[in-house]
Amino acid sequence: MDKMKTIMFLGAGEEQCEAIDIALDLGLKVIAVDGNPNAPGLKIADVGINADIKDVEAMIEIGKKYKVDGVMTHAVEIPQVVAKVAKALNLPGLDPDVAERATNKLKRIKCLTKHGVPCPRFETAKTVEEAKRKAEKIGFPCVFKPIDNAGARGVIKVKKTEEIEIAFKEALINSKRSKIVLIEEFLEGKEISTESVIYKNKIITTGFGDRNYNRNKEFEPYFVEDGHNVPSSISEKEKEEVLKTVNSAIKALGINWGVAKGDILIKNNKVYVLEMAARTSGGWFCAGTVPIATGVNILKPLIKMSVGESIEENDLKPKYDKAACQRYIIPIEEGIFERIDGLEEAKRMPGVRILTLFNLPKKGELIKKATNHSERYGQLITEGENIKDAITKCENAMKLIKIVVKNER
Repeated sequence: MDKMKTIMFLGAGEEQCEAIDIALDLGLKVIAVDGNPNAPGLKIADVGINADIKDVEAMIEIGKKYKVDGVMTHAVEIPQVVAKVAKALNLPGLDPDVAERATNKLKRIKCLTKHGVPCPRFETAKTVEEAKRKAEKIGFPCVFKPIDNAGARGVIKVKKTEEIEIAFKEALINSKRSKIVLIEEFLEGKEISTESVIYKNKIITTGFGDRNYNRNKEFEPYFVEDGHNVPSSISEKEKEEVLKTVNSAIKALGINWGVAKGDILIKNNKVYVLEMAARTSGGWFCAGTVPIATGVNILKPLIKMSVGESIEENDLKPKYDKAACQRYIIPIEEGIFERIDGLEEAKRMPGVRILTLFNLPKKGELIKKATNHSERYGQLITEGENIKDAITKCENAMKLIKIVVKNER
């Protein structure tokens, strides 16, 4: 870079620190903003600011004050905010309408369906009675979702009419602004995570792994993902079909710059798009399992793109062919939080590369069984010679970790 450029990160939590560190290593001046005054990224950035990152006008003013050359976020569901700030400051970024279309669940599924991209069948409802009629039309089981939230918050599997009222209310409670509930066909099959960089009209998919929902029954009626396996276990033919569908979804939504993160499902040899978001993935897929397994970390090129620098496509090509497995530390019972045991022992286990804690409750705080992804307490990633080896190492290490709660009777 000819001169020191300045980048503004919206979000400075534990996971965002990875992106902030990379930007600092690139020689950029980093302005980090977070609504949490104790966010760790605020301390490592050149300038840390405590402010609401969803307040577009406030973010624009901060950008102007520091004369930023780029704005981005990592693993936060605010691409529409980033896009509006970038546009207002005349910086590289995605069109705000595209960002909104790829974030709002209803706008997204309508767009994808209109363009012939396979998705679950869907309906919407504004009242419980309407939800009952629409759920009957879709058929049971079905899935109730808020249209404007992320991390599986308020997403519930509904098996019968008697469960609809509670599911409808919970989806609405988890809606940020919308009073509409999305009702989708429940699909079951192989679930895949993808991550693609869109640069100079090319879609380059760098992240590809199996989503682990082996504990679905344990958390039902909620959906709590328990990590990723990279590489995926699907066949080359299935992978080709997934990539073809991913490309179709990205083009249908109009994502022509930056990144697209997909949640894909394969059922009866048919590929469906459950989600295609215009942001980097959370949960250390982007900055953990994929880099460990392939040597590709897309944060560096995305940061460079955000400040108007060109990137090398070689940075997006795999450097090696290893395997990585991730599992989460998830609360499974209600009680008074005491501590988490076994962390140091787990760190020393063979193959363990990353062990990170986040969202930890305070000692003495009442906790409950997780109902969405935001209620996980940490994650562990192992490296292996092959995926079976990586999974074995990960699961052996995870057996040592226990959330200790005091149950008051």
